[in-house]
This record gives sequence, structure tokens and C-alpha cells, in this order.
Amino acid sequence: MDAFPAALPVNPHVGPGPFGPGGEPKRAHLYVGNLSPRVTEYILQEIFATTGPVQGVKIIPDRTFQHGGANYGFVEYHEMKSAETALATLNGRKIFDMEIRCNWAYQNTTAKEDLTNHAHIFVGDLSPEVNDDVLRKAFQAFGSLSDARVMWDMNSGKSRGYGFLAFRDRTDAEQAIATMNGEYLGSRAIRVNYANQKNGQQQFEVVVAQSPASNTTVYAGNLVPYTTQADLVPLFQGFGYIVEIRMQADRGFAFVKLDTHENAATAIVNLQGRPIHGRALKTSWGKDKGSEGGSAAAPVQQPQAASLQYNAAPSYPGYTPEAAAAAAAAAAAWQAQYGAQYAAYVSQQLALQQQGMIPAPAHH
Repeated sequence: MDAFPAALPVNPHVGPGPFGPGGEPKRAHLYVGNLSPRVTEYILQEIFATTGPVQGVKIIPDRTFQHGGANYGFVEYHEMKSAETALATLNGRKIFDMEIRCNWAYQNTTAKEDLTNHAHIFVGDLSPEVNDDVLRKAFQAFGSLSDARVMWDMNSGKSRGYGFLAFRDRTDAEQAIATMNGEYLGSRAIRVNYANQKNGQQQFEVVVAQSPASNTTVYAGNLVPYTTQADLVPLFQGFGYIVEIRMQADRGFAFVKLDTHENAATAIVNLQGRPIHGRALKTSWGKDKGSEGGSAAAPVQQPQAASLQYNAAPSYPGYTPEAAAAAAAAAAAWQAQYGAQYAAYVSQQLALQQQGMIPAPAHH
């Protein structure tokens, strides 16, 4: 069988016909997302073999918790009919209490044009139904369009809400920005601007490579002392889910943690120079709490209940270093997903207690 690539392209809007999005013949390859870490390649093969002979499987582990610890993988069948049956019957099936997501995977075998010297454009605020083909058709009137690509989340199979375009002629790119920025595509008004160096903006490809893929924190500098989270949230929420904001406005900066590395890089590129209270915002990579080299700044104090702590080297029966590491990883995943929300809830309860709107808990 052909070797599986590390990250085979996935398009959730590829239909059931015999051809992929670029017109290439579709192969009997399926993408499988939201896999429990307990699922092995053997288990995956046994489950998918119920619809027909499986040629091979490959699981890609989520080593950096980019998707909350859920893995994804690929299954290749000998026959297209088996893959179609699997897609129809196994999508949404629970394996170890996690609903798997199945979709077509594809490999574009057509020769790719070298886009290095083309003018690159960022398109943001895309509605969920916009795929590569919709984006391409919306901009193909501008002549020298050479590439149109919506960024997809490999685990969920959903659009990340932004994409990129390339034009052979910079004049066409400038016209596309002037014409399409603020226009509706699908159900949303889109944002269109240069993705590479233009008016002080940094090239996305350069920025995304400047920090490890596990880093999702953006440094926001040159803030006035009275800047609040309410000023930053509207700017950053268009680039992804905001996991946490750590304000140090009295020192002129803040740290905004987004859900993915790519979303953080896009925010750095597109928010550079954006005015906040009359000052031009300065964006760059921050450091995630607990990353190598320490935290870039002390986080805003939050209720103790929002933090999980594990004592080092306990002596209970059955303790192993591997078990402790697994517990710590689970705690980190919980904290990343729910810590900020739970802290906000606790803060709200404390405020209501102080106002006398709810009774304080009894102390024994």
C-alpha cells in the first residue's frame, strides 16, 4: 500500500462522487477524527473491516494537545464501495465513549504551481459552509487567481473560519482586496487583506514558523493602562476560540491564548498595528504558561478552584511515573479546556454573594 502522509488533506465538503475537489480520481481513503487515545491501529482496523477488506490504517497522535488529546487517522480500503459503506454507517459511532468523525480524505495528484512569488491574501470571518470551491468561485473574476484554500481543523473536520488566496498579478490582488473586503460570502461579511508583508504586516508563513506548534499565545503590546479584556475580545475572537486572556495593562501588554497555533499566527499577522485607544497594537508570540523558559508574565489571579495540583511522587499503591504523567496530562487538558470558564463562574458566584443575591456557603 502507499505510505500514509503525516497529514493527508481533508475536505469536509467533498461529495460522494468519484472525483475529489480538484477533479482528481477519488481513492478509497477515509479520514477518521476524534479518536480516543485508547484506540490502537489494530482496533481501528477491526472496526472498519466490518464494511469490507481494509488495506491499511494509520493513526496520528495528538502529542501537543492541539485537539484536547483526541487523535485522528486514516483508513484505506481495497474497494470504493467498502469506503462508502463505512462513511455511511460508522460516522458518529462511539468508540470508548467518543463519537468518531469520518469523511473522505484525498490526495491531490495534480502538479502544484509554485506560489512563492505570488501575492498572498488572507480572507477571514468565513462562514462554515464556505469551502475551497466556494472561495475560488468568489474570487476567480479577478483574473490571475492561482490558489484558493480554506483552512480546516483536522480533528473536527470543520472550517477554521479563514483561508488564503494567491494571485500571479499583484494588481489583481489589490483589486480583490478593495472590492471584496466587507462583502458577504455565504452568511458573513468577510475580511480581506494581504497575508504577506504589506504596510508593516508580517508574512504568515514566517510568523507561524517562529514559535513551536504547541504555542498558541499572542503577546499584545503598546496598550494604554486602562485597556480591558472588553477591548481585546472583539479583536481576537474573529481568529479563533479565546482560551484565556492575561491582562498586564498597567505594564502596557497582555497575553491572549487562542485555540490553535495557526489561529494565533493569523491574529499576529492581521492585528499588527490595529489601533486601540489611539495606540497601534504590537503583536508577536508570547509564551504559554508552563512552556520551556517560564511564563512571559504572571497570570491574572484567579480563584484557587480553577487550578488542579498534583503532589509529586506520592506513595499510594500502584503508583508509577507513567501514571503520574498521565494524570498530569489529563489535568493540563482539563485546565486548558475548562479552567478559564470555571474561574469565571467562581468569580461570578463570589460577586453575587458579596451583593447578597445568593447566600454564602455555610462553614462547619
